[in-house]
Amino acid sequence: MPRFSWREEEMSYSLIFFPLVGAVIGLLIMLLNMPAFMRSCPLSVRVPVTLAIPLFVTGGFHVDGFMDTEDALRSYASPERKLEILKDPHVGAFAVIGLIKILLVFGASTILILTDAGGDLSGLMIFAAIFVMARCLSGLTSLLYPKAKKEGMLYGETKTDEKWVLMALSAELMAAVLFVIGLSPRKGIPVLFSLAVCVLHYRSYTCREFGGVTGDTAGRFLVVAETVSSATLAVCTLMLH
Repeated sequence: MPRFSWREEEMSYSLIFFPLVGAVIGLLIMLLNMPAFMRSCPLSVRVPVTLAIPLFVTGGFHVDGFMDTEDALRSYASPERKLEILKDPHVGAFAVIGLIKILLVFGASTILILTDAGGDLSGLMIFAAIFVMARCLSGLTSLLYPKAKKEGMLYGETKTDEKWVLMALSAELMAAVLFVIGLSPRKGIPVLFSLAVCVLHYRSYTCREFGGVTGDTAGRFLVVAETVSSATLAVCTLMLH
């Protein structure tokens, strides 16, 4: 995505554009997998490229947060020590193990979704919308959930009293939800339910383990929400095939 220099007083407004990054990812995934001439390309090529698109678009920013949080969670230390681990630039074994596990699940889910896309494009379009909905929820939880510390990028982006930032994210989420349900209720509703479970689990473990959310935990939430909802979509696709 293009770089943009935000002034401190404008940082909170950046959350409004967060779902648009997901829209770019989803659009690129559809362009890669939707045209008939692209679907003739082997899955062994399309799946790795599909998995790489979010990394190319975002630079892997959220995967970094996922790995940092995995290291902190598996330390089983005090919340204060976990917050220190989040700042550690070194990569631990549990970060690598966690990344491998989530990539395997996400990769397997993507294979099932793209396999079904040859006959029913609704699954592929819901898959693309997941990247928008997960970012809407990441922005909303960052605004509404308790913060673990009063510093850092996440705190700078959420220390606003502007209610319209919250309203804008909610409107973007509602539009994506209606889009998904309109495409296929039998696939869309389970996906939405899985995202709701991720949202509830996110608050539970961050308050317990860290005393609130941070930028790194927000990155982990995004990666987990995308993976869990994609896996749910893949299971629905398999059952309805």
